[in-house]
Amino acid sequence: MNYMELYSKLLNKLIQNNKNGYWLLKSGILIGKNYVKYFPDKRLPRSFQYLHKIVFDWTYKGIASKSSVWVNLFAPSEILLAFGFNPIFVEAISAFLSGLDVEDELILKAESQGISESFCTFHKAFLGAAISNLLKKPKFLVATSSICDANLNTFRFLSETLKLPFFFLDVPSEDSKEARQYLKAQLSSMINSIEKLTGRKRNLDYLVQIIKKENATRKLIKESLQLRSTKNIKTTLTFEMFMLYPSHVFCGTDQALRFYQMFVDDLKNSEERDGKSIFFIHTLPIFEENFKEYFNFSSRINVLGMDLNFDFLDEINEQDPIEAICEKLLKNPYNGDFKRRFEHIKTLIEILKPDGVLQICQMGCKQSIGCSMLLKSNIETLGIPFTSIDVDCVNKKNNGKEQIRTRLEAFLERVK
Repeated sequence: MNYMELYSKLLNKLIQNNKNGYWLLKSGILIGKNYVKYFPDKRLPRSFQYLHKIVFDWTYKGIASKSSVWVNLFAPSEILLAFGFNPIFVEAISAFLSGLDVEDELILKAESQGISESFCTFHKAFLGAAISNLLKKPKFLVATSSICDANLNTFRFLSETLKLPFFFLDVPSEDSKEARQYLKAQLSSMINSIEKLTGRKRNLDYLVQIIKKENATRKLIKESLQLRSTKNIKTTLTFEMFMLYPSHVFCGTDQALRFYQMFVDDLKNSEERDGKSIFFIHTLPIFEENFKEYFNFSSRINVLGMDLNFDFLDEINEQDPIEAICEKLLKNPYNGDFKRRFEHIKTLIEILKPDGVLQICQMGCKQSIGCSMLLKSNIETLGIPFTSIDVDCVNKKNNGKEQIRTRLEAFLERVK
């Protein structure tokens, strides 16, 4: 038994016996944080080595800090960063916990509290961690209604069970003057409540600076999108998922801006694209053995990223940060009907020119499963091979290795 297996065994035992495992989880992430800092993976380009380090930094602060706030991926974290809080999002923690092989016990814990078997396993693993004393209570919770309908149920359960303040932002599906006023009122109310709850005061000048850096970062994201249409960079599915940190929750930080500056430089200096190129929709099964074998550091298949890292690409108003955040939430192409989402994905496909498009239908995600046939019929009109594969990106026990391998190989054979 190696050190990681021993660590996972100890963590699982604490969860099973309802013991406080927070100290062990915190210590493990601290060790990981220092390991990737001093022993970077030399197979990775410099930008991904840096990304590896800052992701561990952000995750450690989100777990260990006294200023932690739990959020969903599309929460307006710019506001939290301006207040000096350390946001951490559900999917990030669940992915880390799955990497430590404790997700099965956590999911059982969540289901023992009445959480449905068909509920998203990203959310179930997080819920299990929260009620198993594996995570320290945050200051409060922030979630939006955007995209994922599990958010309200998950965060409401956490709020009621752990007695935590919860700010839920109901984002209208259409952008209009009335919708902006409605959303702006919610954001202002949340800011006022955070001030009363924590004693911290808003810093609008700092928020303006965050928005400026976010705009600069988004320009680089757009540049990286163009570069990936002709360049190939050595990557893994894990690092494509890691990019959700700087493209979303931490967009607007110095670290996110620096990562994308480095990433664009690495792309410019990388080899020309050769071989099969695959673009992913939704999420990525970073622990599934077949996907790891075919896509991680592949010399035959170019991974062109996933659509969620390119969801909102517009510049927002730097002088009115609250209006800017409203604009970003309302204009996100994934906030609204399927037609809006597909038109955005079509634009990404036209830029990237992939040889094939692969949608991952995450276990329990109604949005990904519900739109898979619509995506298939629409993308195949573009003359590009498409398939969707059902994979549990968190609970590895739910995946049939041979069945997934058959589906994946059949799809790759269709890709010219």
